Amino acid sequence: MRFAIVSDIHGNLPALNAIIEDADQNNIDHFIFAGDYCLSNPYPNECISRIRDLDKKFIIRGNEESYLENLIGKDQSTWTDGQMQISYYCYHKISSDNLDYLLSMPNQMRLMYNDIVLHIAHSSEVFISNCEHREWSTAKVAMRYRDSGVTQAAFRSDIHKYLDEDKQFNEIFKELANGIYIFGHSHVQWTYQSYNGKKILINPGSCGLPLDCIDAGIPYTILDISNSDHLIVEERRVPFNMDEYIETIQKSEQYAKANVWSKVIIKELRNYRKIID
Repeated sequence: MRFAIVSDIHGNLPALNAIIEDADQNNIDHFIFAGDYCLSNPYPNECISRIRDLDKKFIIRGNEESYLENLIGKDQSTWTDGQMQISYYCYHKISSDNLDYLLSMPNQMRLMYNDIVLHIAHSSEVFISNCEHREWSTAKVAMRYRDSGVTQAAFRSDIHKYLDEDKQFNEIFKELANGIYIFGHSHVQWTYQSYNGKKILINPGSCGLPLDCIDAGIPYTILDISNSDHLIVEERRVPFNMDEYIETIQKSEQYAKANVWSKVIIKELRNYRKIID
């Protein structure tokens, strides 16, 4: 069984389509979506519809979905907060049917295949406390590589070295049951395996808003568990014309209605990093 693991689409339909196309070319059997389908990019409703159209998928909610849920039934005449304009835009753009579908999804999921347990949640904090976000949040990553970008290989080496040496992480990781732990939220693509390969952590990064300073396309991860004795994890970066996509944002309704937020997102997309003032 081959899974395409995707997270943090954030309304970026062209990126989602590019990953689905790449996954199809790589003979994927099922998709796993780890949350955050809206906010930040102009196509929230289209992204939900695209996912709903897929035949074989597992999907959970992320933290961004709660922003939309909290707007249900509220007095829209009070929706004047500039910081929340992107949430208001998404709420108006998403059909009621698609919103109901999204909010019906669970916060976590547990799957089993070939006696291997897959645990799915939006944030790594569910499994390893703050071990990822303490030093590898998007803000920390942007500071770590502030003088330049970083290659995928160098990033992988850096985070593995950190996790190998971090006492808190090793204590928590040791206590985890064997299985595969899937999450997103940090917009940082990484994988970590135990020495015997029986315990794997997978963060596919952000499909729609990659912020790991790796200017090498948009990320997702393939998990192959066809052979339970030899699991294969492949971190992929799909080529994507970011400049062309940014032009579509600038011409979008979102750019007009949530201008400040859209400009920040454009800057982050262009630099593949969190903007730090």
